[in-house]
Amino acid sequence: MQKSRRDILRLVGHISLVSAVAAVAGTRAEAVELEQGPAATPPGGDADHALVRRIKAISNVFEVGRAEPDFAYVEDLEDGRGFTVTQYGFCTYNSEVAEVIGRYAKDVPTTPLTRFLPHLPPVTMTARKAELAGFPTAWRKEVKASELLGRACDAEADRLYLRPALAAAKAAGIHSAIGKAIFYDTWLQHGASTDPDSLPSILKRVNAKIGGVSDSSEAEFLRTFLAIRKSVLHEPASRETREVWRASARRVEALLNLLNSNPDLAPPIEVSNADIHVVVL
Repeated sequence: MQKSRRDILRLVGHISLVSAVAAVAGTRAEAVELEQGPAATPPGGDADHALVRRIKAISNVFEVGRAEPDFAYVEDLEDGRGFTVTQYGFCTYNSEVAEVIGRYAKDVPTTPLTRFLPHLPPVTMTARKAELAGFPTAWRKEVKASELLGRACDAEADRLYLRPALAAAKAAGIHSAIGKAIFYDTWLQHGASTDPDSLPSILKRVNAKIGGVSDSSEAEFLRTFLAIRKSVLHEPASRETREVWRASARRVEALLNLLNSNPDLAPPIEVSNADIHVVVL
């Protein structure tokens, strides 16, 4: 039985998880997908593909309990965001899922997922559960039927999260591999809006406390960033996300351990805290 994301977040805090991701191109499907199409090309060129794969694998563990992507994941977390989909956390409450379906439908025009588009943003701002009653089953079936849906998810995630997160890290003066991973994981979970729980708001608090990277060091800047992020996870402004975010706070400890022990994210990467041991090759 597929575990609830809520269960995964609790498990990440209370049990040991061990997972491995192959480092050789072509031995894992996600490594191949990252190299296909202009939308998947990260800033910095081809040399970044292996690093991007490892960065995504680390966040995958935090999101779905394993390093491998879980494109078939669909769950209503009862956090006010409708269905949460894939390890990327796309939500039916906003336009993310509709964008993925639209992107996928260009390659597979006959996909039954298009029947949900009239009930998803931006056509309607909120979709009632009755209108999306068959969505989880239809989504999982389509993921099994075609790898192109997973590729559409990757392309949309790179547009929404990866590229802007790496750009934000560069703008902040962050150049280390772990720094890029921290910014990506934060962007993925917290978003980049103007609300007090977002990555930009965390950055503002870091700058107010210690200044920019040039005022201390990149390592010190990232330690302060993670400390503030952890406080946000424990006490987010949004009450709707509070339960899930509090359960996920230990992901920050795992990132801090990497900052201290393997800032270059050289494989094998041991992602660990007091209760987690994840190996990414």
